[in-house]
Amino acid sequence: MGLKKRNKFNAEFNMSSLTDIIFLLLIFFMLTSSLTSPNAQDIDRPTSNSKTPSPQNVALSLTKEGKYFVDSDEVLESQLLEKLSAAVAKERAKNREKGIETEVTVVLNVAMDETTGTIVKFMKMSNKLGVRLILATQATKD
Repeated sequence: MGLKKRNKFNAEFNMSSLTDIIFLLLIFFMLTSSLTSPNAQDIDRPTSNSKTPSPQNVALSLTKEGKYFVDSDEVLESQLLEKLSAAVAKERAKNREKGIETEVTVVLNVAMDETTGTIVKFMKMSNKLGVRLILATQATKD
């Protein structure tokens, strides 16, 4: 007797529609991720309400007119690294005379609307000189 089963199950799964959906999702996420830029937000620099005094060894200032000052001496931009290096060396020598082994700190005074590129330039200079750079902030009015 040749009895055959009438119910045959097909164990194959058609993946063509699933791969289409996956590729559409991939294209969607690739397009939307290139349109968003998480770092493109306009952020105002914060003011500080900190009462912690910072050690001020050397002051570096940039005015709105583009004039550079190391401590209270006006310096040309081309001579800025040289004069800053001399001021840092003088401060290190003064600290050695007193027997203090602290790190020399440069306090950066810039206007609120100064570009980040300028601040990064000063950060590179401080790294080259091996000193700590801190940004002077304006106290908040409570």
